[in-house]
Amino acid sequence: MTLITALPASPVVLSQKNNTMSAQILILSQSHLEGSTDHVCQWLSHLRIPFLRLNGEDLCQLQRLTDLPANENIAAVWYRRKIHSFPAQYQLKKADFNTEYTLKRFLIDEFNGLHSYLFHLIDRHKWLNDPFTEDSLNKLQVLALARKCSIHTPFTEVVTTKKEIESLLNTYPEIIVKPISECIFLEDAAGGQYKMLTKTIHHANLHLVPENFFPSLVQEKVEKKFEIRAFYLNGEWHAMAIFSQNNQKTREDFRNYDTERPNRTVPYQLPATLEAKLHQLMKLLHFRTGSVDLMVDKQGNYYFLEINPEGQFGMVSYPCNYYLEKKLAILLGESIQELEPATL
Repeated sequence: MTLITALPASPVVLSQKNNTMSAQILILSQSHLEGSTDHVCQWLSHLRIPFLRLNGEDLCQLQRLTDLPANENIAAVWYRRKIHSFPAQYQLKKADFNTEYTLKRFLIDEFNGLHSYLFHLIDRHKWLNDPFTEDSLNKLQVLALARKCSIHTPFTEVVTTKKEIESLLNTYPEIIVKPISECIFLEDAAGGQYKMLTKTIHHANLHLVPENFFPSLVQEKVEKKFEIRAFYLNGEWHAMAIFSQNNQKTREDFRNYDTERPNRTVPYQLPATLEAKLHQLMKLLHFRTGSVDLMVDKQGNYYFLEINPEGQFGMVSYPCNYYLEKKLAILLGESIQELEPATL
């Protein structure tokens, strides 16, 4: 069997500000494109809170399992990301798309097996979010739980035929299609990039829909007044209204960012009754942090869309002056204070 060569990864980041404390914070992240994690680490250093940042790429440099963090040395775990890209090299005797895909899936499964071992290694109550739930979050299940908490959601269905789409368009003038899991970004061999975004289906473009297709999630299209991104942090909501409806690029999906004419964003106070219901939903999922996407229609009705426990919160923190990075660092630091008396 030929071993796949692992390339040097980014070093483990360890705060040395205060070595008198036996416990530290563990941050699971990735080495690239993680500005929010970087800023939380800066606040931890500033507040002299000891922490270990273990990027997914670092797992490829372990000498043995005993190099993983020990449960008794960890006060709290913030599971932020897994990995940006695998620092590994391999060469096929003959390039083949199917073989390449199979090998990449194998590497992902191998990495997940090692990464998820941390879920068992460190006591469950030390994690900000239940790691098993976070790692296997199901959009359909979350929508069902939201309805259980009396939170309004758009009509949602999973269909596989054009006939079903036609039937739905007899009830809803327009419907949207989106992934059951998460959106991904694709890049071709020439460097072209492709976004997977929410799209609208109506009678005018129905002819583009094939007769049969892979199971796809569809929802009624809500005529929005504005969107809301709300970050949940240990029982408190920090919300921001996003006025995306008047921009052609962001009308269907605000993630199709317009850098030339950015959407207007302002701090927003959610209704107390909605906050209470959303809090109940987060408790059912055993989450202490996470981003929630909502939509407000032209009649003022609120619609729950989805939860992303890894969701970017810098986009909410900075425009609204919420200082979420500092608040998260303080919350993590409190875990050490709670643990210390028991370790004396």
